[in-house]
Amino acid sequence: MNKMIWALLAVGVLAGCANTYNLDGKNYKGEKRFQAAVEKTNSGTLAQVSKLPAPLTEKKLVAILPGEMALFAENIKRVTAANRNTPPQGKSVVLIENLSKSNYKLTRAMFEGVEKRGIYKEVEIRDASSMNVSAEPSPDYDVLFYTEPAANSGQYFYSSSKHGKQVFAYDRSGIGPAEKINAFIEAVQSMAIRN
Repeated sequence: MNKMIWALLAVGVLAGCANTYNLDGKNYKGEKRFQAAVEKTNSGTLAQVSKLPAPLTEKKLVAILPGEMALFAENIKRVTAANRNTPPQGKSVVLIENLSKSNYKLTRAMFEGVEKRGIYKEVEIRDASSMNVSAEPSPDYDVLFYTEPAANSGQYFYSSSKHGKQVFAYDRSGIGPAEKINAFIEAVQSMAIRN
């Protein structure tokens, strides 16, 4: 997620006054077109996710990711630090806001893909109010969360009462949102089967 945030910010900053955004190799002029492209990408990607005939586990999955406002606040903080404690203003704030919003939506789509696949009896997606996320599992539910307590330290974790907290890794080498989401779903599925 951290690399995605900085890549999106870099594209946005380079776009500058042109107010052009890039998503999956395509340019979009203006915030409305860009956010519409994010929505279209997510809906198209989630449409290809097939539901299992039955859940693989009777447990619930609690999925937690930094919320949109947490991403925005963190990006403002990082840009301010990079600019020698000068906060962004004007167009820069608009770019950061839109890139934070799109990054949140694209990341949430991975969790929504897990929910649609029906691996768990129930999936509860929660937004955290900060980048520093942590949660404990119970015998009734497993936890999957993303945390980034400091720049360049972002990591997904999967936690179950049977196996404890573990680094959650998935194949990020796929090209395009569908391949990335499918790899994420497959990794969650393998964790659910193991538990």
